[in-house]
Amino acid sequence: MKDKKQSKVKYILFLLRPYWKYGKGYMLTVILMSTLLQPVSAYLTALLPQKAIDAVMNDSPRKEVITIIVLFSLFIVIVAALEKVIQMAYTQMNLVKISNKIKNDVNEKALQTDYKYYDSPDFFVRFTFAQETYPIHAQNVMMFLPDILRGIATMIAMIAIIVTVGPVLLGITVFFVILNAIVGIPAIKPTADYNVSLTDAWRPLDYISRMLITKENAAELRSSGAGQKLLHTINAAMANFQKIYKRYIKKVAPFYLLQGAISPVQAACILVYVIFFVIAGDKSQIGLYASLTIASTALADSLNDAAGSIMQMLQCIANGEKVAEFFEADSEIEPVKENALPAPEENYEVEFKNVSFGYENTAFAIKDLNLHINPGQRIAIVGENGAGKTTLTKLLLRLYDVNNGSVLINGRDIKEYDIHQLRLHTGVVFQDIRILAMSLRDNLTAYHNVSDEKLLEIIEKLDLGDILKKADGNLDTMISREFTEDGIALSGGEAQKLMIARLFTGSFGLLILDEPSSALDPLAEARLMNNLLDVSNTATTIMIAHRLSTVRNFDVIHHIENGKIIESGTHEELMAAKGKYYEMFVSQGENYKQ
Repeated sequence: MKDKKQSKVKYILFLLRPYWKYGKGYMLTVILMSTLLQPVSAYLTALLPQKAIDAVMNDSPRKEVITIIVLFSLFIVIVAALEKVIQMAYTQMNLVKISNKIKNDVNEKALQTDYKYYDSPDFFVRFTFAQETYPIHAQNVMMFLPDILRGIATMIAMIAIIVTVGPVLLGITVFFVILNAIVGIPAIKPTADYNVSLTDAWRPLDYISRMLITKENAAELRSSGAGQKLLHTINAAMANFQKIYKRYIKKVAPFYLLQGAISPVQAACILVYVIFFVIAGDKSQIGLYASLTIASTALADSLNDAAGSIMQMLQCIANGEKVAEFFEADSEIEPVKENALPAPEENYEVEFKNVSFGYENTAFAIKDLNLHINPGQRIAIVGENGAGKTTLTKLLLRLYDVNNGSVLINGRDIKEYDIHQLRLHTGVVFQDIRILAMSLRDNLTAYHNVSDEKLLEIIEKLDLGDILKKADGNLDTMISREFTEDGIALSGGEAQKLMIARLFTGSFGLLILDEPSSALDPLAEARLMNNLLDVSNTATTIMIAHRLSTVRNFDVIHHIENGKIIESGTHEELMAAKGKYYEMFVSQGENYKQ
């Protein structure tokens, strides 16, 4: 029992932490508003009818009655206006700021989470759930304390009005509030489970929405039956959602229906008590009747709010536990480590030493692979799809850790280095082109910040003049229409050249080129390869290629198959050996002739 209580407190503190970190002043302001302004307003609102009606029943002058109404109303308006001003000028602005910081915490955690988690669908469910709900649950928990304090202060004010003339009324109100809370408890866990299930159920719909609004997919969806198949997927997702919702409703409907019946019964009991036991036919007590009715309603609302806050707190604890699962993902690679080695400044010597590696839930595996690359050497890795070529680059970037053996950079295990520095000194062009929705300048300077003169020099060298022309010569033009209609769209070849251009903004110890010219025509590809392999580029270079004509001039070519290197040598040596490389090269040559 003690461990359960500690666990609940743990998740409450987890959800409160960002508000304490980013908004101590906001928390204090909300608490003061809840405990001072709102209870005062409730007290004056409840007392006004009694004072005004009593003045009328006592035949007080009309001017005195109006004065009472005006003074009470004025105080109520002043308190409400002050509360509104504080809310609009301060609390709402800070709420948005803190919510954005919480979302940023989720995104930062995602960047600090090991790449291996992205192989798991469960990780995406937790990630999406944290992105969408963490700010909401944190805000709800933050509001718990001021809600409770406001409820207590309002209850004290209302009890002061009720207890002197209608103590039984207090008991009736408290009884029904407790009953309402007890009835709602069984619905807490099903609601938390439903929210998580809903996040997973909506994933296909989110994916389809992204596909439909992306221009790159528009042609595919229109030129084949893929668009209709996606619509069928939507129908299936909606059917799944309805099943989840029906299961949820079956579990919670009885409790919610019972809660709905409690409020009218409570109101009827209060009305009977006030009419027959407080007023008892004395018309002079009509003012008291009005105040008692308002006070009891306000008291019931306050108690229900307090009970609701407790219920919401329990709900938030359940949801907070699920959000915390995302933040508790144990990462060994991405977190910054103390005493890690800085990235070497010179060219990298790379060695795979008895390396074995396999992905979870797949049969593919690299076993006892050995590969040595000298500093400044240019090597190519070729092979069929699924042979393990790109896996080697992921191990070199330490997106994954090897299962056995070690990856060495300049004789030191890659695990000893600051991996983030190491990656910044490793220029990479991935096979899958991903241009980010940023400016032309930011896309070019992803690795190194350089002057505009240097950027223009790179643009000219790599034949990117058409891109600059589209941007009207403005390096700050967005390379996307994701956020603005003024952005520009790039062809596949232009996007690939832009990715490659990043490699010319500074020096690297290692270049990894994974099919860097797959979207280019032969002439553009030839010019690009000349630039990449220019004698001024002395970085250690690893080229992954399917088109073997692009790697003929490399120092060493390694042919990989099923996670193993089956032959190595220069182009001439491999052709003379007449092995698998020879067969692939001749086959591709025949295809070009045809």
